[in-house]
Amino acid sequence: MAGFDFFRSRRPGYQPRTPAAALKAVGTGTVPAEQFVYASASAKPLDEEPFDLEEIERVLARTDLTLQSRTLLKRVLGKLVGSREQEVALFGAEGITILESRALMQIERLRTQVKVNPGPEVRRRLARALYEMAEMQSGSESVRAFYLREAFSTLCGDGLRPLSRADLPLAVDILVARRLLQEAKQLLAGFSGGQDVEVQVMTARVAFHAGNYRAVAEICRALVNADLDHAEAHDSVISFWADRDA
Repeated sequence: MAGFDFFRSRRPGYQPRTPAAALKAVGTGTVPAEQFVYASASAKPLDEEPFDLEEIERVLARTDLTLQSRTLLKRVLGKLVGSREQEVALFGAEGITILESRALMQIERLRTQVKVNPGPEVRRRLARALYEMAEMQSGSESVRAFYLREAFSTLCGDGLRPLSRADLPLAVDILVARRLLQEAKQLLAGFSGGQDVEVQVMTARVAFHAGNYRAVAEICRALVNADLDHAEAHDSVISFWADRDA
């Protein structure tokens, strides 16, 4: 129980904000070892108000953020832009510029690579970068639609190039984002072979976005009854819908 005394008797003073800083402080005897555990195990959501500007700045400095993290970060920065405090508003605006500049630089690098080597893998990476740029534009539907069209055109040349199986997940992501659900359904139908669990899960996803929950449940029950091997990432989705009433 001695460790809990740390929380009962915390005093104002140096409070390392990251696990690395806490570990260093523990090594110099500045803070007790419990401070490292606290810094490692405690977390405040990035979008929880009042916003932690230091934490936002730390996350912004990372260049390996997932799309979900970048989208959340941009939403938080957008809220900061509306602050009455000039410095905070400026920080928010500059943060958004940094995020979008990184994305645009990546797109331009990939465009250059496609010109040199227009192979399917490079083309797919460019289409993914355009799609992710679109998903970061939740506040501007016209800009979002532009990047989604660019992404699909890059992937399949507006229908001039046949889509491969490797292109399928991204193509479905783009069509769902554009709310072209019938087109996504037709595309998936051309790849459905019964044994491809991922295709079946994507078909269920399109049905879900279309509001056809009965179809989602039927697809997932069929997958369970077929006893096909599938990635663990799909387990929770399949088991949840397989138990739903028809």
